[in-house]
Amino acid sequence: MPSGHRWKLDAAQWALADASCYGGVPVETNASLGPTELVIRRGYVLEHSGDNKLPLWVCESVAADQLTGHIARRNAFKADPDLKGPRSYPDDYKGSGFDRGHQAPAGNQTKDPQLKDQTFYMSNMAPQRPSLNRGIWRVLEDRTRGWVMRYGHAYEWTGPILCIEPRPCKPRTIGNGIAVPAYFYKIILVVDRSTPKVIAFVLPNQDFKRPYRLERYIRSIDWIERQTGIDFMPDAPEAERREQKSAVASLWP
Repeated sequence: MPSGHRWKLDAAQWALADASCYGGVPVETNASLGPTELVIRRGYVLEHSGDNKLPLWVCESVAADQLTGHIARRNAFKADPDLKGPRSYPDDYKGSGFDRGHQAPAGNQTKDPQLKDQTFYMSNMAPQRPSLNRGIWRVLEDRTRGWVMRYGHAYEWTGPILCIEPRPCKPRTIGNGIAVPAYFYKIILVVDRSTPKVIAFVLPNQDFKRPYRLERYIRSIDWIERQTGIDFMPDAPEAERREQKSAVASLWP
């Protein structure tokens, strides 16, 4: 078992988790994040907050081949049957003014119906403003899939930021206590000519109008870690961690 983890998993579970999470399963560095549950699936791995009824992070390993299918989207949102503690339900979002925003996108699963359906579990959702979810966030997801096709594969980390420094904050809630994030992050890592490289985005949970300028929302992983209390890639070599986490990339073509 990698050092620094409290999760008690068997070898098969660790193998699935490591397959989705480059550099190891993310580790909490902030004790105030409260009780959480780890959910491990073939399509993604996430840590779910019982206090906020949101994923703290979602890891994916996305290969180009899995983007070439034609499975229809069924929009079959449902509560996650594998959670033992507090959770959200599809009706919690009704009348809230927020979309059920995928963290691991349904569009990343185009060949396996089960994996696509599992992206609609509510543990993978967070409240997003409609013009974020259906606008610039969708553009970012599409751009990310373009990078998967270009480089053949990508690792992705996605999740909410409840508030930024100074903290603490008390986010508004919807439904049965689902916290509404102030921001969302997405981190993408690809291997370019044998060298890993990363780019990270942080988008405010607000209304957006065209034209969309993704380059305005690039941040470092270090910045995201400070705001979330999460250590990404905890088991990667230290020199690589420092280099990847401090980088603020230009927008990739």
